[in-house]
Amino acid sequence: MDTRALIESYHHAWTNGDFATARSLLADDLDFRGSVSTFRNADDFIAVLTSFKDILRGVAMLRSFFDDNGGVLLYDCDTVTPAGVIRTAEFFTVSNNRISEIRLVFDATELRKAIPD
Repeated sequence: MDTRALIESYHHAWTNGDFATARSLLADDLDFRGSVSTFRNADDFIAVLTSFKDILRGVAMLRSFFDDNGGVLLYDCDTVTPAGVIRTAEFFTVSNNRISEIRLVFDATELRKAIPD
């Protein structure tokens, strides 16, 4: 699978609640760093992503960029929290036909208020 298809398949899977497919596209030792959390393996990341889906109304894709080694998605997450719509940039690195790194960037100020400690 080429880089674009891999990243788009992952994004489509998690935004549609297909976490088994999303997980299958991630390297076991996924390096995830986001505005709220950091994970060093795919299983822990998928567990949190699954719970995030519970507060998500929808996702609107705005832009995407790809090269041989990764890609960037810019999208809006419409949440049921006081944070409302969260503009999100997601940067991917692909290795061995799996997503090996994700950097997720968004303003987490309002979302942090909505997440229980």
